[in-house]
Amino acid sequence: MDPGAAIKRWWETWKQRHELEALDRDQGDALARDIGVSADMLPILAARGPGAAEKLPRLMEALSLDPDRIRRIHAALMRDMSLTCSGCTAAVRCRQDLEHERAPARYDSYCPNAATLVELQEDAASQSTRP
Repeated sequence: MDPGAAIKRWWETWKQRHELEALDRDQGDALARDIGVSADMLPILAARGPGAAEKLPRLMEALSLDPDRIRRIHAALMRDMSLTCSGCTAAVRCRQDLEHERAPARYDSYCPNAATLVELQEDAASQSTRP
């Protein structure tokens, strides 16, 4: 990442965190309810930034899953998986595995969405074998 992009990302994250801290408790609780997370999750999501879940579609594609199709069919599931991805502590490992094309062989040992992704793969496989 070039230094300018790193500084911009840091600045955006800093602004989001401070905007969140400026909310009173009722406003924070309302925001959390609106987006369907706990109030404790808000600072984590703010710290990770808006692109925190960007690895999920990449992982899905590496697993031969169509993220757009799944989003159309299972919107709430994709939302929950994106939130889980955004709060994941293995983001660096995931990104490295995706970059080196190792993710399909390794994701199940650290990805909090692994069980759901396996189920989606099984569903896709069973649908492709139906007459």
